Amino acid sequence: MALDFPASPLAPALRLLEEGRDREAEALLQTSQEGLPEAERLALLGFVEARKGNLRAYRALALEAARRAQTPLTLYHLGLALPPKAGALALEEALHRFQGDPKAEARLAFALARALRGLGRLREALGYAALALARGFGPFALLEWAWLALLAEEDPPLPDLLRQVELLALEGGTGLYARFLMAHLRFLQGEEASGRAYLRKALGEAPLPALPYLAPAGVRLLGKEVLPFLLAARPWAKEPLTQALLALAEGLYREDEEGVAKTLPLLLEEVAEEAMRGLLFLGRPHPLLGELSRRGQELLWAASPSAHFQALGEPRLGGKPLPLRQAELLVLLLARKEGWRGEELALALYGEANGPALRMEVLRLRQRGLAVKNRPYRLAQALQADFLEVWGALRQGDLSGALARYRGPLLPQSQAPGVEALRAELEEALRRAVLAQGEVKSLFLLAERLGEDLGVWEALLERLPSQDPRLPIARARVERLRREYGV
Repeated sequence: MALDFPASPLAPALRLLEEGRDREAEALLQTSQEGLPEAERLALLGFVEARKGNLRAYRALALEAARRAQTPLTLYHLGLALPPKAGALALEEALHRFQGDPKAEARLAFALARALRGLGRLREALGYAALALARGFGPFALLEWAWLALLAEEDPPLPDLLRQVELLALEGGTGLYARFLMAHLRFLQGEEASGRAYLRKALGEAPLPALPYLAPAGVRLLGKEVLPFLLAARPWAKEPLTQALLALAEGLYREDEEGVAKTLPLLLEEVAEEAMRGLLFLGRPHPLLGELSRRGQELLWAASPSAHFQALGEPRLGGKPLPLRQAELLVLLLARKEGWRGEELALALYGEANGPALRMEVLRLRQRGLAVKNRPYRLAQALQADFLEVWGALRQGDLSGALARYRGPLLPQSQAPGVEALRAELEEALRRAVLAQGEVKSLFLLAERLGEDLGVWEALLERLPSQDPRLPIARARVERLRREYGV
């Protein structure tokens, strides 16, 4: 099941790292060896630094490695070293570049799954973890896939996950991560004693720099017994990210809402999966929460978000998937509070006057507990919706707030005429506001969310400083889009 590494000077170091023998790998990488690729050596030395808790060194070495040579290995580490938003973009471009190379695809798909999980984009991440597994990346891909299947509430059922993960929990290298996952699986089965035993074993084996990363989940699984663990983690919270993770855990432990809320801005950018614990604890709606299934919510924290309609990306109502046609109708009702005449609404939804079909969709929304009135058709209740929050922020001149809420296109799969018009109007309003402002942060956020908008990527490329780690991502995306558009 392990990845078949090529016979090269890198192979011994890669195997040592896979087995968790970091000191031996570092010594080997620091020894002069004939034929050892310098760029890839730097990337692996950066990875060793990350395992010591030095994320700044990892990012610096990974960026330098990618500047020297863009190989599957250097781009893999660049994607993992950068913050998840930038990392996911770098890895998407790398997958485009190395499409057709199974070993490269395996490595890069695994890293992309990790980055997307950090952003809370669980179903997308699950697909890439499955690709990495299919391409033979090995036990770590299986563990990543199992974790995502659990969070996204996908097949296989819980007993099958337990059987697959428990075997890995007995092995070296993967054992720590597998035991951590086993703790969550046992808790979901109601076997709290077994879950705590797995977690204590994992915590006892974890490298000390990793303790702040495990702290939020430790609070969930250990409860009031977690205090000694939190105290042991404090000396290793040396950087803003690890400090925020530990502060989140301590806020959850003390049930300190204000303390939890202070950690969220950084965590939503760096490790959104952990920020979800805080958001669920606070009970505040946020676009990221729509990515979590009911089981994922229970797994992360025992609380449920307020009712919220997610129309940007995959449609969800109150965190649960919503059929596209019902989502289209709900978008149209929310977009026009004064209501619609029946024929006008049918044209916006179907492109033709189809009264019977419209009445059936209205009935289905009512069966979900929504108060839909007719004559005119309107929604007779308050309902928070992410696309309305974006519009509200734009109207108030809060561009950063609008971008923070804009997860992507409005119902991207919809071909309903009224929805297509609303989608184009929202994208163009954001595009004009961002290009007029011209700030790098805003340009990057919108470029990442729109994906294939050449004009926004070109504007970003023009404004990025030469040392900015996002520069190679922007350059690669612009070059590809220009080729595809024949510019």
